[in-house]
Amino acid sequence: MKKALKRIFNIVVDVIVILILIVSILIVTLSLTSKASGVPNILGVAPLSVQSNSMADTFTTGDLLLSEVTNDPGLKYEVGDIVSFPIEIDGETVLNTHRIVEVIVDDSITYYRTQGDNKDTNPVPDEKLQSASTIVAKYTGTKIAGLGNVLSFIRTQLGFFLCVLMPMIILFVYEAIRVVMNIIAYNNEKSLEAAQKTVQTSELTEEQKKKAIEEYLASIEQNKDDNSSVQTPAEDE
Repeated sequence: MKKALKRIFNIVVDVIVILILIVSILIVTLSLTSKASGVPNILGVAPLSVQSNSMADTFTTGDLLLSEVTNDPGLKYEVGDIVSFPIEIDGETVLNTHRIVEVIVDDSITYYRTQGDNKDTNPVPDEKLQSASTIVAKYTGTKIAGLGNVLSFIRTQLGFFLCVLMPMIILFVYEAIRVVMNIIAYNNEKSLEAAQKTVQTSELTEEQKKKAIEEYLASIEQNKDDNSSVQTPAEDE
């Protein structure tokens, strides 16, 4: 029973390790692609966090939008499409997500007028027109409520340390301890085999051989108990 529980515990820990590694890879990928192109990109999908209520009631602050990365200047958009494009706020370039409300063709060049769905905060369309070359993503219709806040926090230095680095450090220490324990168990097993072989080849009676092996096993258990008793005061402190 104890071995079965230990095996289940180890499997759970291994799964957690794999999940943390996957999250770490995703976060690093998002950060690198965002710095390189201005839009986070995972296999052509841009997970974007809603930072304001300019699109309420379609989106609310904290929603996570799954958008299609669009880097083709030849793409055509339609009225009603929800698109993302860079704007500058307080000297910082951020992504803004609004709906296309008008398509304007001027000298064979297509421009798009955008506006937020929340008419209280966006009573008039955006002043600057967008084009296919400035639009970086198009909303796919999939959103996850609340997950945008989590993603935004994890992408901060503190969030990455608490949610990714610290669990990885703890699990790394656990795995190192598990490796050491497995090595000790392997050495004990080999020592037991050697002792059994020595006893079997010696000129002893069967009763003496059995007693010698029992004494050896008892010494191993005693060593384990001694190690535990030595470690206990340190843990209590």
